[in-house]
Amino acid sequence: MIYCTCNVSVIEGLQELLDKCHVQDYQIIDQVIARNEKGEPRFNTPIWPGYNSIALMQVSEEEKVRRVIMAIREYNRSVVTDDELITVCTWNLEECLFDASAVLLG
Repeated sequence: MIYCTCNVSVIEGLQELLDKCHVQDYQIIDQVIARNEKGEPRFNTPIWPGYNSIALMQVSEEEKVRRVIMAIREYNRSVVTDDELITVCTWNLEECLFDASAVLLG
């Protein structure tokens, strides 16, 4: 499982990055308020404008997970401000159900 969160202004770039990494299955959760370790809070208020978006991916190929992480790491090295950073977290899934049968991962 790959979890990414970023400023809404970066989500299209993240989607392009996922396309380049051949990640075709993902979900976007839009308008998530957040306080981040780096950058300004985004509470979608006049005092703290803006919000985050989240991308969730179920990826069974370990090499693809590594490619996504490396691509995000490379992107993060190129950003001008901390508000443009993409956070990425991963964890293993034991099962993932796409149809009537469970697919064992890992």
